[in-house]
Amino acid sequence: MVPAAVAAGLPAGAFEHTAMGLAPVGSDGITLQASEERFDLAVSGSNQGVFDIHGHSGGLHLSPRARDILGIPPDAPIDVRSAFRQMLRGADRRKVASARKALVRGGGSGVDLDIQISRPGGARRDVRWHGLAIRDGKGAVTRVVGMVTDVTAQKQNERHLRLAAAVFASSHDGLVVTDLHAVISAVNPAFSQITGFAEDEILGKTMRIMQSGRHDREFYRGMWTALTSMGAWQGEIWNRRKNGEVFLQQLSIRTVYDEKGAPQNYVGAFHDITRIKHSEFELDRIAHYDPLTALPNRTLLASLLDLAVSRAGKSCAVLFLDIDRFKTVNDSLGHMAGDAVLKAAAERIRAALDADATLGHYGADEFVVILEEIEGPQDAAMAATRLIDELARPFTVDGGEIYLGASVGISLHPLDADDAAQLLQHANTALAEAKAQGRGIYAFYTQALTRSARVRMEMEADLRRGLVREEFRLNFQPVVDLASGRIVGAEALVRWQSPAHGLVPPNRFIPLAEETGLIEPLGDWVLEEACRQMVQWSAAGADLDFIAVNLSPRQFQRDALCEHMEGVLRRTGLPAARLEIEITENVLFGAAAAAERKLHDMRDSGVRIALDDFGTGYSSLAYLKRFPISKLKIDRSFVHDLPRAADAEIATAIISIARALGLDVVAEGIEAPEQCAFLKERGCGFGQGYLFGRAVTSERFLRLALQGPIATGAAAPGSALLH
Repeated sequence: MVPAAVAAGLPAGAFEHTAMGLAPVGSDGITLQASEERFDLAVSGSNQGVFDIHGHSGGLHLSPRARDILGIPPDAPIDVRSAFRQMLRGADRRKVASARKALVRGGGSGVDLDIQISRPGGARRDVRWHGLAIRDGKGAVTRVVGMVTDVTAQKQNERHLRLAAAVFASSHDGLVVTDLHAVISAVNPAFSQITGFAEDEILGKTMRIMQSGRHDREFYRGMWTALTSMGAWQGEIWNRRKNGEVFLQQLSIRTVYDEKGAPQNYVGAFHDITRIKHSEFELDRIAHYDPLTALPNRTLLASLLDLAVSRAGKSCAVLFLDIDRFKTVNDSLGHMAGDAVLKAAAERIRAALDADATLGHYGADEFVVILEEIEGPQDAAMAATRLIDELARPFTVDGGEIYLGASVGISLHPLDADDAAQLLQHANTALAEAKAQGRGIYAFYTQALTRSARVRMEMEADLRRGLVREEFRLNFQPVVDLASGRIVGAEALVRWQSPAHGLVPPNRFIPLAEETGLIEPLGDWVLEEACRQMVQWSAAGADLDFIAVNLSPRQFQRDALCEHMEGVLRRTGLPAARLEIEITENVLFGAAAAAERKLHDMRDSGVRIALDDFGTGYSSLAYLKRFPISKLKIDRSFVHDLPRAADAEIATAIISIARALGLDVVAEGIEAPEQCAFLKERGCGFGQGYLFGRAVTSERFLRLALQGPIATGAAAPGSALLH
């Protein structure tokens, strides 16, 4: 065996080559033995193994530690070729073969290889081979002697370090390493991308360079206390970029300890959450605030009212406000105009309230006000009065003025209810009462109102059932030519004969049908039934010019309205010229181009269009010129007191305008001969009202129509004129 000193790489000049190996020069055996013992002790302490490869014989000598590293039993015979063939795979086998060829060809005097071997059982180990080649006089390699070292742990550490460096460099989070005084020693590219500080600009600086000024000393004191006591801190912190922009970080700081457990460094990881927080704020705003008015929505209002009610010993009031006639704006001017009105109304309401009042947009045209710590009902009444007065002023829309108004329902805590939900419900019930009493007023909640609301809910359910059970009937009121007394047509008026409520007047169920959307199926039934009845009358010999059917604003908004009418006319066989559709001024008020086209399509199909209740809404001469109206109907409110001066002047003006525009005029609500006479003298062509007959069944109307002209002078008691 070659002396161990050679394997250690001692100077080759200390030995001479002999045929038998190496012998010490000028030293005795004792000195050599002592030297080898010292080397063996050094090798044992280094945890390295010794290998000795004989070039000619192919023998391989391994020290016990080398065998242990390579996984070869102590007494197992070994051969160089078979040993390496079993231990090496792929690239490592090629690496050893390349090193062997280099030695054989005289390239180099040693071996220095890092390879991975497979131990028996399949375990992989990283091994470093470092040896010296011994050549004979001809330069041929006779032996390779050296050290084998297990570097598996070292290689794993190196791989982990490379992986950590790659993660550090490629992380999307900003990473920063500091000493215990917050002096920066390393940053990754994401740090520079987020903060704007290049690596060479920030290294050696402290983190204080990024302070935003938004946190006080207590904030930083708490951070350092957590780091020193628990070794970590996590939270949100405002910092400043290089360009001065302040941004919000989600920051996590960890303490790095040395092998003795002493703090050595701090590592911080952060990401920019400014946009996320902004998005969270936006989501919260959307969830709790109305996007149109920027007021608390019903969700937030419920929470705020819960809070107000929970304050022990404090009184509060809920004002439920509804903008009167707002639906008219949406139906006639469009939703953009409606939105403008809502925003203006919200501003007025807010300006009219005290600073400590809470205002929210409950939905559609409804607002809720919470008044806290009121002294009594009078405080709520005064606030409601201010709001009603504010909203009574005209709104400016598209350059014109419109008058809407408001109604308010009031409930009081703890007088009316102990919880927020009941307070809102009671205020809404009181609002319904205020609207029922004529609008433009406020009403307080009472138990009687609750009973009324329940009755209303029951009526809605009965209304739905009534449509299915065909509980509705049509009555017909004659329209008379004032000059000749001839019945020229009829207005179809729907009646509800309810098993539960008896004969329900239209003013009770028509508004309910409008609110619930039932007006559409009900209106469809009325239109088809009226057209069918007109055909039957004609077949029975009645000489009538038209049947008039009222069309609600909601029905008018239907996209396929004209197609629906044409379908009804086809199914019933009624000529289009004998159908007259009555619409109110609210439908025309600020009508959009689509609505104008719809009216022209009706007119072009032959259907007549009458403007009902003229003078009560938003009368405009421009509308009369713009839209294909063929008839004006003077509202009964202008006929009731005729021939008194004020009503007489209004009625005369309407008749004059209509005649100037070539329109027919019908006066509604004629009940007295003197009213009839006045209207005839002023040129009104047609009339309807109790003077000529109430709304009656189809059979009774047919009898009236077949009787011939009706006298339009003074009616004899008990004559058909009055029945």
